Amino acid sequence: MTSPERKQMIQQGFDTVAPGYDHPSLFFFPETARRMRAHLGLNNNEQLLDVCTGTGMLALEVAPHLSEGSVTGIDLSSGMLQQAKNKAAERGLNNVRFQQMDLEALEFPAGHFDVATSSFGLFFLEDMVQGLRNIASAVRPGGKLAISTFTGNAFSPMSDLFVECYESFGKELPALSWKRLCTHEHVEEHFNQAGITKLEIHHEPLGYHMTDSQMWWDVVWNAGYRSLLNQLTDEQQVEFKEKHMADIDKLVGDEGVWFNAEVLIAVGEKPYRV
Repeated sequence: MTSPERKQMIQQGFDTVAPGYDHPSLFFFPETARRMRAHLGLNNNEQLLDVCTGTGMLALEVAPHLSEGSVTGIDLSSGMLQQAKNKAAERGLNNVRFQQMDLEALEFPAGHFDVATSSFGLFFLEDMVQGLRNIASAVRPGGKLAISTFTGNAFSPMSDLFVECYESFGKELPALSWKRLCTHEHVEEHFNQAGITKLEIHHEPLGYHMTDSQMWWDVVWNAGYRSLLNQLTDEQQVEFKEKHMADIDKLVGDEGVWFNAEVLIAVGEKPYRV
C-alpha cells in the first residue's frame, strides 16, 4: 500500500496544479487520451472506469463515443476532479461522472466495468502490480485494462537540467516516478505479474519544437515538477527559476530544440480464469 504521507503529498501536489493542468504546453495529455481511445477499440455501450482521471481528459474524450455506455472517473485530488466536472458540464455530457476515490480502496462491485484505464497514474504507486490488480478487480473477465506512461527519454534533456539545478540547492531528489515504468519491459513485467493477458504496447513518439525557455517553464509549473518546487522556500524558488531558465535558454538557443514527450500505451485483457 502507498503510505498515507505519500498519498497526501500527491493529492496536495495535484490540487495545486489543477487550474493549469490543461495548459497548451501539456498537449501530450489530451493527445495521449485521443490515441488511447483509438487503441481501446470501443463499441458504444461499454461501462468504463477511468482511474487517476485528473481533469478528465481520457474520460471526456471517451464519453461522446459511448452513446449507450457511461464513464466513471476517480481521483484523489478534489481540485483535479472539479476541473473535470466543470468541463463535463460545459460540454453537456450526461454519461460521465466524477468522484473522489483511492484506487487502492475501490468502492465498486467486482467485475462492474467492461474497461478500466489509468493515464499517467500507475507509476505513483509504491506497489504498481497490486495497483493493477486492484483496477482489474473492477473489470469483468474478458474486459480491457489500459494504462499510459512516459518513456525514459521523455522530457530530456530539459529534465536532466532541472534535476541538476534542483540538487544544487541541497535537496535530495526522489526518483522521478515515471522512470519506474518507462520501458516496454517494465510495463510487460507488471502486467504479467498482475495476470493481465493479451498485452499490446504502443509507442507514441510525441513531442514538439521548443522555441523559447518559457515553453519549458509552462510544463514545469503546470504539472508534476511543481511539487518539487514546493519543497523550496519562496526565495529559493525565485533563485531556482533564474538559474534553471538561464540553462534552458542556452539549450534552446536561436534555433530551438526538440521537446520529447513520447509515451507508451498498454492495453491488456482480464483473463476469464486467473
